[in-house]
Amino acid sequence: MTTLAQQFGFTADQVQAITSQAFDLIDAGDLDGAVVIFNGLLTLNPTDAAIRAALGSVFHQQGKLSEARDAYDLAIELHGDTVLARVNRGDLRCKAGDLGGLEDLKIAARIPTAVQARAQALLRLYAR
Repeated sequence: MTTLAQQFGFTADQVQAITSQAFDLIDAGDLDGAVVIFNGLLTLNPTDAAIRAALGSVFHQQGKLSEARDAYDLAIELHGDTVLARVNRGDLRCKAGDLGGLEDLKIAARIPTAVQARAQALLRLYAR
């Protein structure tokens, strides 16, 4: 399947540069600006689970927990090993009293990434 980004001739480097701009906006505290960029990237490639998870994280930071959960759910549906979505959804679920979130954390804790340590720490916290 060809993405809209590919049809318009965007290279992987160009998409990465745009993604980096979104993360720069997050670092600068402009969460609304990051949402605009992430939504634009998802228009270009709606099946990008990593961008969907990043959008969920921004919604999470904004306190838009329902939107965050929806973004995490879709990211995981698109790619079950999306660690950021697993960790953050697991945390949301556990905070809401849904111990099914422990399964998300267990899955994320087994996948070697930079987020793995956070998954393991949250798993220890909620498994008590």
